[in-house]
Amino acid sequence: MKTLLFVLLAAITFNNNLLAQNDKPNILFFFWDDLGWKDLGCYGNDFIETPVSDKLAKEGMRFTQAYASPVCSPTRASIVSGQNAGRNGMWEVIGLSDRPYAKYKSPKLNRVLDEGIVSYADILSKQGYTCDHVGKWHIGGQTTDVGFVAIDNNIYEPELKKYAEENPQQGVGTITANSIEFLRENKDKPFFLCVSHHMVHAPLAADEDLVYKYQQKLWKTGIKDIHPVYAAMVEMGDISLGMLLEELKTHGLEDNTVVVIYSDNGGLLGDMYLKKPTPMATTIKPLRNQKGTLYEGGIRVPMIVKWPNIVEPGSMCNEMVHSFDLFSTFIEIGGGQEPTTQIMDGQSLLPLLKGEKQTLDRDALYWHFPTCMWTRNPMGAILKGNYKLIEHYTDGSLELFDLDKDIGETINLVYKEPEKARELLNDLNSWRESVGAEMPIPNPDFNPIRDRELGYHKFLIKK
Repeated sequence: MKTLLFVLLAAITFNNNLLAQNDKPNILFFFWDDLGWKDLGCYGNDFIETPVSDKLAKEGMRFTQAYASPVCSPTRASIVSGQNAGRNGMWEVIGLSDRPYAKYKSPKLNRVLDEGIVSYADILSKQGYTCDHVGKWHIGGQTTDVGFVAIDNNIYEPELKKYAEENPQQGVGTITANSIEFLRENKDKPFFLCVSHHMVHAPLAADEDLVYKYQQKLWKTGIKDIHPVYAAMVEMGDISLGMLLEELKTHGLEDNTVVVIYSDNGGLLGDMYLKKPTPMATTIKPLRNQKGTLYEGGIRVPMIVKWPNIVEPGSMCNEMVHSFDLFSTFIEIGGGQEPTTQIMDGQSLLPLLKGEKQTLDRDALYWHFPTCMWTRNPMGAILKGNYKLIEHYTDGSLELFDLDKDIGETINLVYKEPEKARELLNDLNSWRESVGAEMPIPNPDFNPIRDRELGYHKFLIKK
């Protein structure tokens, strides 16, 4: 009798634990590459068709001031570590090297996260989640080093294999197919899935039928600042998102899954891989410039969060948030605790998502981009309230903008408001010192005539 009672109690405990795990919200993180702030319809693009993303915005919360680093690797590392690039030392794209004759030499670049870093996947795994990362990684090492399960790149379902073969551009078909197979295999337990697309990174390549559709649309509208192939790439990414959401719905997971859309940096205005004169890839107007800079066009990104019964449908958040906030947000959603072994720069966005707060407990956001690599020059920035200061490290020049009045950063207020510029510069210097951010140093091989010559770039070498 006692044995039977023990077995019944054990079964009840197991079932209760299983039920508690199944009640944990799943997380689907749809991570774009180079998607511009204005590329989605819900952000004001009336040319590129993104019905899935637009519907998601109506069902969730759209962020108007979500920020990232100006290039991919720092943003990706900040999400995995919860740290600003100035702190973790991964502030540039892995695979690049300095321009040999630039005025300055970059400080040491971390090409892999420090061994002691605890990732959100490490924490969520201990909470009973199966964590997978499908697609682009680009922060050194392997995804399995930081808590993600090993990826099986084989596609077993015939219809998914067919879809992947018919949509090879930037691997969108394979990434989507692998992600759907993960959802099918893990539908009965809590999961975290990062779908990390190479879309819409250059070189531009897309489905021929979609390209033709946008060529016709360009001819009818007369639009000249969006490339038809680029527009088709965005729609292909949106279609991928739709397939994943439909898969959630098929398995009854829609109401218990948090869906997050994000981009790893600002948009791409021109495609460097196309022959000169370089045509436009997209437009980010009214934002200034593009990826690889600390102007708004390089760091402001689209962000949408849908969480049924938690996030108010059709809501909008104007608070400034950063990519490293996603670390704290993911682990709080999963019931985990922030690690005590590393300094955290982010904050959980749950108070914003639940409507409990309109602002976070922070005064400013900071950027450290001491690069002399590719075509870029070293700079840093601070955003405090409505004021943003950019410091150019090569000559010490400053730019001060009031984003509330001048979102396009067209009017430099340094000479009109010198006290504000001095205040922000002091804050920026103090922050750099507090995180141990290293600065560029003079290059003894500096040659102003050859300054723009590029160095060795591992990721551009075809094997």
